[in-house]
Amino acid sequence: MYKLLVFIVMLLTASATHAQNELYDEPLVVYSRQMYGGGHLHSSGLGAFYKYGVYRNAKKVMIFGVDALFMRHPKEVRSFNPVYDESRSYVYGKTNNFYIVRPTFGYKKIITDKLRRSGVQVGYSLLFGPSIGLTKPVYLEIGYPSIPYQYLSVERYDPNRHFFDDIYGRASGLNGLNELRFHPGGFIKFAFNFEYANEKDRLKGLEAGVALDAYTSNIPIMAEQQGADNNQFFLTFFLNFFFGKKYNLNQ
Repeated sequence: MYKLLVFIVMLLTASATHAQNELYDEPLVVYSRQMYGGGHLHSSGLGAFYKYGVYRNAKKVMIFGVDALFMRHPKEVRSFNPVYDESRSYVYGKTNNFYIVRPTFGYKKIITDKLRRSGVQVGYSLLFGPSIGLTKPVYLEIGYPSIPYQYLSVERYDPNRHFFDDIYGRASGLNGLNELRFHPGGFIKFAFNFEYANEKDRLKGLEAGVALDAYTSNIPIMAEQQGADNNQFFLTFFLNFFFGKKYNLNQ
């Protein structure tokens, strides 16, 4: 993931430098607002985001928004019931799913403008804010009394009671919604931005960067008696794909 981000940054930076040779024929339009959103791919999972921007000047945009993402533990490994092919996969030893909601503040700075229709605008952003962690217990379908099972029971995973030969598969994700636990924290992230929409009032591009989420205590994703340590700090590399528009309030 890290090597991919470095390659994309180098490729788009080179494209942006080359793109300054041919200028737009249309007159320059100054915008006051922008909004955009898209998908978030990071080194430990997936997510989505929405951003709203207010231009402070031609080169600086104040950013407000929200991220929502799913965070995996590095020791997660998919397992399957060896007898029942139709069973759903699960992660042995995983006690909770971990989700993050980030109310976001910060700014985006433009380094080089996009001066032609096929060019690339390059900038960077520095964003921060609270990181609201949410854990939801993992529920599994447990077979009784033993293989071949006579019946299945949906139960919250207990590493002291449930083992490979007991677990039929993953239960519905709706189980455990009433048992959500909140974990307060904060985050900071830095990214390079590459915008390449053909129309001046549109936004389309990608962001590549790094983020750090920190919490007041360890997040219980895995059962530690299974040999997996839980952490309170999450350093991730990410790639965002976004689209949106630029506009003025009187439009």
